[in-house]
Amino acid sequence: MRPVKLTMQAFGSYGNLTKIDFSEPDQNLFLVTGDTGAGKTTIFDAIVFALYGEASSSTNKKDGVVLQSQYVELNVEPFVELVFSEGTGETRQLYTVRRVPRHLKRLTRGAGKNTGSREVTGSVNLIMPDGTEYPQKEADSKLGEILGLNKGQFMQVAMIAQGEFMELLRAKSDDKKVIFRKLFNTELYQNIADELMNRKRSLEKDIAQIKTACQTETAHVVIFQEYEKWEEMEALKKQIQNGEIVVMDQFLIQLTELCSTLRARIQEAQKDLDTLSKLRDEKRDAYTSASQLQGLYNQLEAALFELKACEDVEAQIKEKMLLSEHIRTAYEIQAEYLRCQDAFGNLRNHENALKEQQERSPQLENQAKLTAEEASKVQELAEGEKEVYTTIYERVNKEMKLRKRISKAQATARESQEALQAAETAAQKAREDLDSLEKKEEEWRTQAETLADTGEKIALWKGQNQELEAFFADLEEAEEQLQMTEKQKKKSEKAKKSYIKIRALYENQNQEYESMRRIFLDEQAGFLARELQPGKPCPVCGALEHPHPCATSESHADLTREQLDLAEKEASRLRSQQEQLAGEARAAADLAIEKEKGYQDKLEKLCGGMQELFKDAAEENAQNAAGISGIIDRSPLEFIKQQLETRKLALQKQYTQLQKDQNTLLKLQNQLSHVEETKKQGKLTVEETSQKLTEAIAAAKSSQDVLEQLSSSLEYPSEEAAMQEFDKSKAKWKKAARDAEDAQKKSSTASEAFVNCISLIQRYMDELPGLQKALQERQASYTELLHAKDMTESEWKPLTEEYSRQMADQLQKETDTWKQKKIAAQTVKDSTSKAIDGRTKPDLELAKAQMEEAEVKRRLAQEKLDSYKEQYKADQDACSILTPQMEKRGKIIEKHAKLETLYKLLSGNMSGNRMDLETFVQRYYLEKILYAANRRFSDMSAGQFELRMVDAANAGKGKNRGLDLMVYSNVTGKEREVRTLSGGESFMAALSLALGMADQIQESSASINLDVMFVDEGFGSLDEHSREQAVKVLQELAGGSKLIGIISHVTELKQEIEDQLIVTKDEKGSHVRWQIS
Repeated sequence: MRPVKLTMQAFGSYGNLTKIDFSEPDQNLFLVTGDTGAGKTTIFDAIVFALYGEASSSTNKKDGVVLQSQYVELNVEPFVELVFSEGTGETRQLYTVRRVPRHLKRLTRGAGKNTGSREVTGSVNLIMPDGTEYPQKEADSKLGEILGLNKGQFMQVAMIAQGEFMELLRAKSDDKKVIFRKLFNTELYQNIADELMNRKRSLEKDIAQIKTACQTETAHVVIFQEYEKWEEMEALKKQIQNGEIVVMDQFLIQLTELCSTLRARIQEAQKDLDTLSKLRDEKRDAYTSASQLQGLYNQLEAALFELKACEDVEAQIKEKMLLSEHIRTAYEIQAEYLRCQDAFGNLRNHENALKEQQERSPQLENQAKLTAEEASKVQELAEGEKEVYTTIYERVNKEMKLRKRISKAQATARESQEALQAAETAAQKAREDLDSLEKKEEEWRTQAETLADTGEKIALWKGQNQELEAFFADLEEAEEQLQMTEKQKKKSEKAKKSYIKIRALYENQNQEYESMRRIFLDEQAGFLARELQPGKPCPVCGALEHPHPCATSESHADLTREQLDLAEKEASRLRSQQEQLAGEARAAADLAIEKEKGYQDKLEKLCGGMQELFKDAAEENAQNAAGISGIIDRSPLEFIKQQLETRKLALQKQYTQLQKDQNTLLKLQNQLSHVEETKKQGKLTVEETSQKLTEAIAAAKSSQDVLEQLSSSLEYPSEEAAMQEFDKSKAKWKKAARDAEDAQKKSSTASEAFVNCISLIQRYMDELPGLQKALQERQASYTELLHAKDMTESEWKPLTEEYSRQMADQLQKETDTWKQKKIAAQTVKDSTSKAIDGRTKPDLELAKAQMEEAEVKRRLAQEKLDSYKEQYKADQDACSILTPQMEKRGKIIEKHAKLETLYKLLSGNMSGNRMDLETFVQRYYLEKILYAANRRFSDMSAGQFELRMVDAANAGKGKNRGLDLMVYSNVTGKEREVRTLSGGESFMAALSLALGMADQIQESSASINLDVMFVDEGFGSLDEHSREQAVKVLQELAGGSKLIGIISHVTELKQEIEDQLIVTKDEKGSHVRWQIS
């Protein structure tokens, strides 16, 4: 990247349009010179702002309206335009970036016209080498892609800002690592460490899953209490449930032994079950045999009882059999008797019907003749009335058609009159609409002029709304910080209470221990006193006389050394816990203070921003702005949120009105764009309605003439009179027709009745001989049946009257049942007697008791066996699952140990080796950078100094210092921290480092082409010789393609650097001009 041309307007101290062509100098090294405050650094700021949207300094960040010049009016738009080249040789291409900062603009309309101002959002435009403009939203990311560096990296190697040239030199290794990662693409090595960490965590999850599986399966293990190692296995099981998986191997050995013991017990229990099952089967068979014999005896007794009962009723059964036969015969004769009676009844009915029809025949014949004569007379009258009706119908029909033509003519006349009135109304309305449209046009134009600045107001509103949204985001961060602070305070208070509680416990325990210790020592002294003898020395003091030996207390005689040791251990444990909780309480309190400070910082920042927000607000918000500084002492976040919500509502209300105004303006503009066409159409409408009015007048006169001509041809005075005559004639004809029809119907009915009567007489006479013969046959059949059954009518009739047909069936059924019972009882008697075969009757209760006792013993043995099998299955399944899990866990732990060691080594987390792999690789690049830097540093410092990395042996001790720099003095032969360099020495070191880094970037990355370096101040700290050497180094560097600009007010540099960009400043702002050698 190499700047070609810089254009500024209304930017910083440059008010008027200012252009700097960097191709004008004859040499690649030039000096930017001028008085302090003239605007030298602003050139530097403009280049960085054009590329990254911010000014150059990282300690004094400037953007937005701060960059707007105060030397021109607000109506002059501020911008920076930079033309720069990218690439090398023939592939070098030109890019143009134009960036407008957020700025204020004078209002040209509305209430604040020419006095008020509004804020305009910034913008960026990027013109590609082919002349196309890159999309504005993606321009910043595209610039970063072209340059290959972010602002921070660019400032380290291309533009060393005033007062910031020491940052890279003194930066910590971690900060340098981030810069080098982007420059030399070393993120791969960090990714390796991250991948190792991810794999390590994955294995840790697998280990945790295996641990959970082991705990789950261990919980399924069942240990019967009779087992000799029950207590030992339960203790191991409890340890595993508490997370101590290390005892799993020991537990598996015990579990295997338990399974073996259970197998032996299962075999033993199976043998017992087989023996008891065999005994149970024998008793069950004996009980079954006894039950069967008892059943035979029961059947025999029942059969003998049934045979006795059948013999007792045998005579009654025989009587019922005879009565059943007589009842059936009586009902058979009754059926034939009823058929004979039916034949006699049919013959009698036919004879009566024949007599009746023969009596009606003469009367019906006479009635038919009379009705026929009456029908003929009535028909002649109806035909006469029909001829009169037809004549009147034709005359009335002609009258009605004429009247319909008159009605139509009347309707046409009315329509013509209505059309005439409508044409008059339409003509009048067309003239009024045209006048109204011309008045509305004037009103629309006046209203559109009033709303013309609505678009600018909406743009200003959007800027204010974005700023408000940023405040809401800051408020949310402050609220989160407050929640974290309150939460940490609660933790601190909880830790403090825990410490106070354990302190009281420790003090009580320690006091108790000291008391016990004193008592124990006193008792020891009493024991020695009991052993003292006169004339013999005391083992403590050596005295031969013992006038006052220590007395012992019987109440503490049982206090032992073991009890004292236990009390001492408990006191020691509580003291350690007290110290631990004290440390935790201190840490929690410190963290709470830190959180509180972070919250206060965010709150102060928020309050400061709120003052800016409300500074330019409307008068009704003036009190809010005045009260912001005092809200820290009274629920500040709620107050700020309330004010922001109020501001938000005001902006929403304002935006709603602006949208309404904009919609109204669009509507007015649309209406005005069509008003001329509408007026033209209105004039045409006036002409058309006038023509239609003339035509309507002529049509109305013509329709009235036709109506008068038709009215003179009518016969009847009115339509009602014509219809009355027609209706009267029609009614008379209809009545005569109905009378004729009724007479004809009566004649037809009488004739049909006579014919039907003759037909019935003939049919009855034909059927009588057959009915008489059928009666004779039925009588003969009935007589023959009486002789065949040997029963008279006086015998069978009483039987049918006394007994029903079902009684015969019932009597037969009782007889059959008696026979079946007798045969069945005899059969059972014979079979059971043969089956018993002389055996004695068994004792069934005794056999049953013996069988049940054997079953109880067998069931208990079965339950014992099932219990052992269930325990064995559960324990064997657990053993089968746990054994491979432990083998798998061993392999995973082995792999995890290797990964963890490798991860710690490559990520710098190993004790004594805190340098990670990426830093180790970056030392390779730093070594090359230092090689190139030391060539310049040695020249500038007259061979006194050179920059070195911290040696590999110390680079990882304590923390990662792999990229930390040391300075080696060739005079003293010792290394020291770069922080100990003087101002001038530091400047030379930083300049050399920047030059060395630029060389290495150019060498290692084809995508980054830095052909520019600006150095802002720093030369004033150098003595004459060092300055000359520094300039000499820069001149050698500029001998290639790199453009180097030095921003300085040092007078001596004007003599050493011939090409100069001179910056001056007056009441109109800063100005520049080239002074070329």
